Amino acid sequence: MNTTLLTDLYQLTMMAAYAANDKDDQVATFDLFIRKLPKDWGYFIANGIEDAVDYITNTRFDDSDIDYLREQKLFNEDFLNSLKDFKFEGDVYAVKEGTVVPENVPIMRITAPRSQAQLLESRLLNIINFQTMIATKANRVVNAADGRPVADFGLRRAQEETAAMKGSRAAYIGGCVSTSNVKAGKEYGIPISGTHAHSFVMSFPTELEAFRAYAKAFPDKPTLLIDTYDVMQGAKNAAIVARELEAKGKQLGAVRLDSGDLTEDSKQVKEFFDSIGLDYITILASNDLNEYKISDMHNEGAKTGGYGVGTEMITAKPVTAVSGVYKLAEDTDEEGNLVPKIKLAEGKRTLPGRKQLYRVQGAEIYWVQGDDRCKVDYIIALDGEMEGVPGVEALLQPAVIGGKPVYQKSSLNETRAHVQKEVEMLSSAYKGVRAEKKLRASVTPELEALTQKLADQYGKNNTEVK
Repeated sequence: MNTTLLTDLYQLTMMAAYAANDKDDQVATFDLFIRKLPKDWGYFIANGIEDAVDYITNTRFDDSDIDYLREQKLFNEDFLNSLKDFKFEGDVYAVKEGTVVPENVPIMRITAPRSQAQLLESRLLNIINFQTMIATKANRVVNAADGRPVADFGLRRAQEETAAMKGSRAAYIGGCVSTSNVKAGKEYGIPISGTHAHSFVMSFPTELEAFRAYAKAFPDKPTLLIDTYDVMQGAKNAAIVARELEAKGKQLGAVRLDSGDLTEDSKQVKEFFDSIGLDYITILASNDLNEYKISDMHNEGAKTGGYGVGTEMITAKPVTAVSGVYKLAEDTDEEGNLVPKIKLAEGKRTLPGRKQLYRVQGAEIYWVQGDDRCKVDYIIALDGEMEGVPGVEALLQPAVIGGKPVYQKSSLNETRAHVQKEVEMLSSAYKGVRAEKKLRASVTPELEALTQKLADQYGKNNTEVK
């Protein structure tokens, strides 16, 4: 599907204005980064990189796009005709999909003729903001589950099909073991899982008959929803079906609780199953769960063995969006030289120049910040500034060079394993449902000096930078 016009109008009006002023082919560099971690979050999991690369390298204006823009009577024919040959010809550096990153660091760096780089902004943010948010939220839920499997049940509460599909993929990358979304299972290779609804139970004269009917259709470790009428009576009916399956050489897999006091009900159901020798039956829980509720359940001694999480994971509730932005960092001046650029707006100050993001790997690297001398985990430096420095890993790697994709894609399971490895490297202080610490990056003295120099320069005599 052509998504070129999935952009904000001002990208196109800026492109037209650049063309009218002979600036469209001048090279510029933009940084994509997320300004601030949400409350209680300790890190981001960068996600959507692969989709972003596909978008960048396949963006074209077809005839219907150009005809539509012509109908708006905003653009002259020279500009509209130039769109027929549009394609991205620049370079993109990006972190690997699934990489753990702090706030306010470059996730992607785009260098290209100005109009080419400008057009990408809205769609790149649309891709990366959402997928990063859901992957990180899912990982928080998985961390709270503390080794118990989490299934994605979010399809019905997602904001339409695209969010449901990309959300299921992001949730799996973040650590979920399966999804209820069958199409996501087919397209992405995610394991699918599910049980039955209360309506299935209500469709039979009795709950026991409903359980027997479901076990007849799915005799290999089925899961029964036991809270339609009364939880403990549901557990007793499930136990009857479990014994009937045993007589056939089969086993009941699990029961699911979807209402009421999940903690206390799980304790009672577990005690009942254990007392009659059915301790192998897993108790699953669902019902508007999130990382906070799951953590509280564990602290209160819940006997749950897994979770189905829907609304609050697929929407990242209560986080409605993450503050990803796309800002000019380097530009071509009137003499044709590439020069660093800075934005000075209060609370939105940017770092100038073409930059690289480094992660410190075991080395004792210290930065003096104010009166503090502290070990750092991430460093933002001018590109090439730390080349050859031992103990650091450059995280921005080539993704597109000269308009050609060079990003090494991984399978979904490889990306999921990468996330798990990345998160395992973090201390528990960053991973709690109310993170004690937030990952942060330090700026090199050279970059800090350049930032201050430009701030002084533009603050005094350049009204173009606000």
